[in-house]
Amino acid sequence: MKLSSLAAVAAVGTLLPSLSSSQEERSSSLRKDSERRQLNLNQFHDPRSEFIKQQTDAMQHNSDSARPNILFLLLDQWRPDWDGLHKSTLTGPLPLNMPFLEEMSRRGTHFTRAYVPSPFCGPSRACLAFGKEYDATGVMDNKRWSVDHTQWTTVYKLLRDDANYHTMSCGKDDFYEWDYNFPKYANNPNNMPLMDLGFSDAIRSDGKVRVAKDADELFKNEAYRTYLNGITVQKDDGNGINARQAYKGCMIGKGVPDGCDATSFQNEIYPDDFVKDKAIELLNRKPAGKPWFMQVNFPGPHPPIVSTSRMAASVMERQWPDPINNPGALRCPQQTQKFKLNNRGQILPPQIDGRCNYAAELENLDALMFSIVKHVEEMGELYNTIVIVAGDHGENLGDNGVSGKGMPWHASVSTPLFIMGPGVRHGRVHEGPVSTLDLGGTWLDYAGVSALAPGMTTASLRSILAHDTSLPRRPHVSSGYLEWRTVIKEMPTSPEDPTLTSYKLICARSPKGMKGAPKSATPYPAGAPWHVMLYDTQRDPEDLRPLDQLRPDVIAELLPLLPEGWCR
Repeated sequence: MKLSSLAAVAAVGTLLPSLSSSQEERSSSLRKDSERRQLNLNQFHDPRSEFIKQQTDAMQHNSDSARPNILFLLLDQWRPDWDGLHKSTLTGPLPLNMPFLEEMSRRGTHFTRAYVPSPFCGPSRACLAFGKEYDATGVMDNKRWSVDHTQWTTVYKLLRDDANYHTMSCGKDDFYEWDYNFPKYANNPNNMPLMDLGFSDAIRSDGKVRVAKDADELFKNEAYRTYLNGITVQKDDGNGINARQAYKGCMIGKGVPDGCDATSFQNEIYPDDFVKDKAIELLNRKPAGKPWFMQVNFPGPHPPIVSTSRMAASVMERQWPDPINNPGALRCPQQTQKFKLNNRGQILPPQIDGRCNYAAELENLDALMFSIVKHVEEMGELYNTIVIVAGDHGENLGDNGVSGKGMPWHASVSTPLFIMGPGVRHGRVHEGPVSTLDLGGTWLDYAGVSALAPGMTTASLRSILAHDTSLPRRPHVSSGYLEWRTVIKEMPTSPEDPTLTSYKLICARSPKGMKGAPKSATPYPAGAPWHVMLYDTQRDPEDLRPLDQLRPDVIAELLPLLPEGWCR
């Protein structure tokens, strides 16, 4: 059953012991970070979580039944402030409704400054899989992994082989295509070597555009393309059409003429809904009595940003904030055009682009994630399952005149991160910098794997999740892509002000490394081999007030933390 966001609002309270009426009255105030930081955690006490928290130190040596399951819900191209908890931006209110994530923030820990090791799909996910920083993986862009990578060990393989977890994956993973047991395609025309990614079960699919564009004969048996090719949907006029043709018409405008309409392109064939269904299919066929890990790779809200008629209508009456320094851009198309009723009484055909449809994709994803977690609860396993929600990178979404990813600015290089489950503190907001690279180390830590593969540098976030200061923490986080590298570190504001803040140092080696820079950024010096920029990410999360001319002391402290050969 597909749950709308409204249904999720009504049902999400059943995920864990019910909130009291007084706690529900606090829900609106929880949306504000300043008030949420003052929560009395005892109000959300769950005896099951407390029991499992007491067992945390013994997890590495206990039986399978004592170790938590791990459910990782991964969105593609999700900007950090569009998380359902930020209710305003610099340019106006943000009326985004994500009730499941609001509930996760109450039941777990919300990280407001989670940085990705590289803000591009392939590199970010390779870093996560191999447990290594961007430069150490050799996956510098979205090109396929090299032959050498087929000999490397993944975090998933350690979970499966060393921790005896049943490991699962579904959706758009951006991993190497030719896995031993779960190749993405039936044919391997270039005879690429096979690789063991480390999954016990998987249903792998492509991204939105590849499913629409790639020829069937070259990419046989890819799951989503095969699904679409096998079903017929009805158009507005009552005639049937192949679902993939309707999908092509909506995603890239190259399907059968007039194949994309309100009736033919509904959520039953929507890419994110398909991945949700595959996740539940994997859960239903996993073996009993064994701890499990599952990574659910949603293709949204990565472009093309396309809404079904229902999704488009759900955001049509709300006003969405303009991009920063780019007024009037990415306006809501369904608010600026006139539409005729089709023969079924629906007003809107599917809509593409606009910030409102980015929001529509996110609200749909919120409901889909809730459906998966609700299914885990119905299986009787949620009490012992750590649930993690994150993005592989952000999305500039028109800020400073640029959309997309691959940039060092906060909207691109950061992503939302929520974690709840046994041993995770409730209602906590962590404002210091963390890296999604360390999700792998966190999984391994909870699974009881103490020996990493050679070269892995992933660490664990458990010290933050359990609020245990005796456990080690990463001293700083890093990110990079092609023409730039950045390092972010929490440190005192100044010698005179001991208040902690987080400074971000950016090193660009060409003007290309400054794509999407705010107008306030110091310009790249002509002919220079490098350019250094500095920002305070807590006081200036939008990167609008450069400090590189004001704080040479901070620059001097952060420069040695950059990769060898960058700005030094």
